[in-house]
Amino acid sequence: MKKWYLIKTKPRQEKTAITNLENQNYHVYCPTALINKKNVVLFPGYVFIQLDQKLENWSPIRSTKGVLNFVRFGLNYAIVPDNVIDFIKKNEFSSIDKAKKLDEFAPGDNVQITEGTFKNCIAIFQSFKSDERVILLLHLMGQQQAINIKKKSLIRI
Repeated sequence: MKKWYLIKTKPRQEKTAITNLENQNYHVYCPTALINKKNVVLFPGYVFIQLDQKLENWSPIRSTKGVLNFVRFGLNYAIVPDNVIDFIKKNEFSSIDKAKKLDEFAPGDNVQITEGTFKNCIAIFQSFKSDERVILLLHLMGQQQAINIKKKSLIRI
């Protein structure tokens, strides 16, 4: 019976690993999104591979160009349940839309915080801090304060 496993790739070599694994007739899945006319991997450094533990030869996988190794928990390979892969596939396009919307924020934009301590507060977008966080200006105690918050906690208003 085939199961999904997780493979760690060499840095920025997901496409190389996919090409070489597919050339060896392995079934590989790597969720991507087209953002700003560039194809971006949604899980950088990882690809999913579907294997039958009893029928397929796994030994060539570790020596495949672009592949570092299987992800393991102790001695056990990381098995990804089918329902998780199905969920990722179903939500891949909505994730793309959310990622595109994050890039739409510009300094000075009004945003609403959707979760956490400042839920429903209106703030001013200042800048991106990292891939997952932003800096906002929030009016607190009579003056503007800079706060650091998760990007996913914002909507544009």
